[in-house]
Amino acid sequence: MLTKIFLDNAPLITSLFFIMGAFIVFQILFAGVRLIFKVIHRNIDKYLIRSILGIIYILSLLFIMQLSIRDKNQSWIYINFQLVSIIFYTVILSVPFKYHLFGPIVVAFMIFNSALNSWESWCSGIVLISFYYSLNYIKSHTKNKFPFFPYLLVSLILGSAYWFLIKIKFSISNPIFFRQVIYLFIIELFTFGYIAILYTDLESRAALFRDATHDKLTQAYNYDAFDIDFRSLFKDNVISDGKFTMMMFDIDHFKSINDTYGHLAGNKVLQTVVEVVQSVLAKNDKSIKLYRTGGEEFNIIFPHYHVKETQTIVKEIFEAVNHTEVDVDKNKIHITISVGVSEISKKDVSVNDFYSRVDKALYHSKRNGRKEITII
Repeated sequence: MLTKIFLDNAPLITSLFFIMGAFIVFQILFAGVRLIFKVIHRNIDKYLIRSILGIIYILSLLFIMQLSIRDKNQSWIYINFQLVSIIFYTVILSVPFKYHLFGPIVVAFMIFNSALNSWESWCSGIVLISFYYSLNYIKSHTKNKFPFFPYLLVSLILGSAYWFLIKIKFSISNPIFFRQVIYLFIIELFTFGYIAILYTDLESRAALFRDATHDKLTQAYNYDAFDIDFRSLFKDNVISDGKFTMMMFDIDHFKSINDTYGHLAGNKVLQTVVEVVQSVLAKNDKSIKLYRTGGEEFNIIFPHYHVKETQTIVKEIFEAVNHTEVDVDKNKIHITISVGVSEISKKDVSVNDFYSRVDKALYHSKRNGRKEITII
């Protein structure tokens, strides 16, 4: 009864709260699904999960809503939500533009509404596809992080064109038509404003997270990030009897570099080493992380790797760094590193057992003349 009163007397307010609620429910569902995959130890791309879940979610909502008003006088009542759904599908989910995916969805709705013989429905379908294409084009051809005004302008123009075709098809009066277009503008303004706030919030949180987890000089992950990841992986692998390997290395004679060439030269050496190692990791496996855990000391965690499976990458890193020279004031600083590598063992009772073994391997390399790899 209360819902009917709101729908009849305050359709705009009801629509705004419904859209906000739909967005929030999706975020809750997405967080729940990600948690399930984490619990069952399945590493799946979160963007893929979000896209698949989002498509299922929005299509389910649209079909349920359309079913509730099918063959009724006001079968156009959810038109604005259909238009907002395209915004959700394109801007929030970032689903790539594919005619073979979106076109059949539009045709399916036409079949569902018995509208295949209506020229207005076909024209409306073309407008929807144009709307979808236009939003994707703006998204991929703008330098702005969130092009608010281009989104709003295109949405209003094509949304009005869609409503005009609906007006013809259902013989909607001019006052209702103009009122619905105004509602559409307000809803789109609210929707893009809400998404813009989400973008800003995500950027702020990402910046704070990066500052908290990355070394400011080299942009490698810092010790805090290492400690969190290392303990989490250790716990997961002990529970599931899994595997992971760690590599520890430091730059040989780094104190001598600082004393001879100055701390700015030492900083440049650190930055260069990180760049070289990151390029090797990016080429092999982006899930492998590099951490700066001390002055010239670094750790690399290989999740789900046996020690034998890391040897190619370890050797590639070792060779790449050892063939690197840094130019400082017409001087060439040749860099070498000492390396220790080990794999988690069933005998490891705590993280310290594992860490100490890798540390022991590193110091074995240093005591044996440096520029060496020791695997325990």
